[in-house]
Amino acid sequence: MASGSGVGKFLPYAGKWTATTLSSYDTDVVPEPSLRLDLQKFWENQLIFPYSVDNLVHAFGGPKPSDKSRNSKVLSIFPVYKPCVPRVFISEPYNFSYIKAPNRVFRSAPSLNDQYLGWLDRVQRDKADIWQACGIYDLIQLSRTGLKYQQEMIVAALHFFESSTNTFHFECGMMTPTLLDVAAITGLSPLSDTYDPCKASDTIKFDFRNKSYSKYIVENRKTSDEVSDEEHIAFLTLWLSQYVFCTQSLQVAKKFIPMAIQLHECQQFNFARLILGCLYESMRDACEHLKRTGDGSTFLGAGPFWLLQLWLTATFHAELDLFLPEPYYEESRTRRVEGTRLARMVPRERGLGYDVAFQQYFNTFLSLKKFKPSFAPFVDRPLGPPWFTHRFPSPPEFETVTNNIWTAYLMPTVLSCRIGLTSGDFGLVGYFPNLVSRQFGLTQILPKSIYLEEREVCLGKHGMTEPQFHSFLNHFNQPSYELTPFDFAPSHACTREFFTWWSRHYEGRLVDKTALLTAISNGFDSSILNKIKSKLNARGILLVLLLLASFLPCVLFSYAHLFDVGSKSKAGSSDSNKPLPPPSKVELQVGFYLLVAFHTSVRFLC
Repeated sequence: MASGSGVGKFLPYAGKWTATTLSSYDTDVVPEPSLRLDLQKFWENQLIFPYSVDNLVHAFGGPKPSDKSRNSKVLSIFPVYKPCVPRVFISEPYNFSYIKAPNRVFRSAPSLNDQYLGWLDRVQRDKADIWQACGIYDLIQLSRTGLKYQQEMIVAALHFFESSTNTFHFECGMMTPTLLDVAAITGLSPLSDTYDPCKASDTIKFDFRNKSYSKYIVENRKTSDEVSDEEHIAFLTLWLSQYVFCTQSLQVAKKFIPMAIQLHECQQFNFARLILGCLYESMRDACEHLKRTGDGSTFLGAGPFWLLQLWLTATFHAELDLFLPEPYYEESRTRRVEGTRLARMVPRERGLGYDVAFQQYFNTFLSLKKFKPSFAPFVDRPLGPPWFTHRFPSPPEFETVTNNIWTAYLMPTVLSCRIGLTSGDFGLVGYFPNLVSRQFGLTQILPKSIYLEEREVCLGKHGMTEPQFHSFLNHFNQPSYELTPFDFAPSHACTREFFTWWSRHYEGRLVDKTALLTAISNGFDSSILNKIKSKLNARGILLVLLLLASFLPCVLFSYAHLFDVGSKSKAGSSDSNKPLPPPSKVELQVGFYLLVAFHTSVRFLC
């Protein structure tokens, strides 16, 4: 991206303004694109389109929504789909006992040991060329850093996550990890086909007995001079299980064997999209558990949360008060991808209690009032593989590849989170880069949802069948929009219409801040939590009473009737085949009074 006047020949301006004409607008706020009817259809088909302020060209992030994509049916599920509302918008008591030691939400976090490092060194000696060829070399090197999860930071951020659009809802707008961020952090390209475990060849057979990480290494690490194909696949299966997808079982998973075989044979698939899709799905699952922790229950978060932490570190390092310790200066200076430096950054203030640390992180995310240029840390792309650092637009010799890469970054679509071969592994999640245009150096307009009705909303593996998976994937992966490159200067502005729309949404959803912060503080107060627990227990007892009140009259009546029928049967009564009479008035009155007593008690406790 560069400033200039050489706007593409095919793209008319969406607006030309001066500082004087925008004097009534706030800083970093501009008008929506031109309302000229002859240009509306044009903007609805473009991923970026130009405008200028004082002759300096910037770019709006498209596509511009049509009337159809902002009707009442769409706005009922966008930008918040009711089942996916962020926890911070829900006015219910909090209970943070699940992050109090010895509880560990992210027990599946990668752990580093000499046993793994020794095997990594051995395999890398013989197989580094393969890793370079399939683009995973830098990602494998990240496993050497021994990243320590900041549990309170991740959990605090998840309270703001909306899982139908897979975006964080902050006061400054929507934000999320994108394919541009994945490329910067890991060096993985956003191109190639969706991963399909069925495409693994059967020329190499591999299986194992011991699933625990340490025993697995002992079983599969060899001592011969050369690393065999089987040993390489064994190593990759461990690496995928423990360091990339971080399985909840804390064991090596056989479902990664087909992926390991494809990597070994350099079969190209879109690893970046798969990891990001799995992160979105893992965050959705964690958010669902977050909403159920009010009763003191705990949960385990599994998946590539390391990517979320590295993105949070890159995007909000100043706000979160993170720094790089001096021993890692040289390593950072010679790094090949941004993840190496980000994995070494730590909080400046150490030794805080879990309650203090969480509340500091939560307050930070709650206080993100204005989008800053630092919230788009990879716009300049000074570091990474050559395809990543190429300027956009590119010289003719790199134009095709660069355009394809930026189309992948900016195209709203769905991502697969399918890894295994079973029916329960099919899953898709939404990818909405047009909701976070400012993270790409583009100006944010009123956004368009790719979901036009409720049945199209993709929530990972939740309710996804194989036919739906293939149908939705084919539908959303059609080339819906065009990318026409032109020179422009990065901008982190938004339109006035977007600012108004988002402000109303956020302020209308957010619980009163004073009440919210009090509820957060109370979530760490054991005396308050005990009272809530007692109330919940009392409600449970009353629920049992309600069930008894509902069934007791029927039980009494049935018992009495059976007794009566039995007596009459013995007596040879001729009325034994008559219809059963209704419950007596007395029995109905008993049930009624029990129900009234239950209702009164519930109102008193609430």
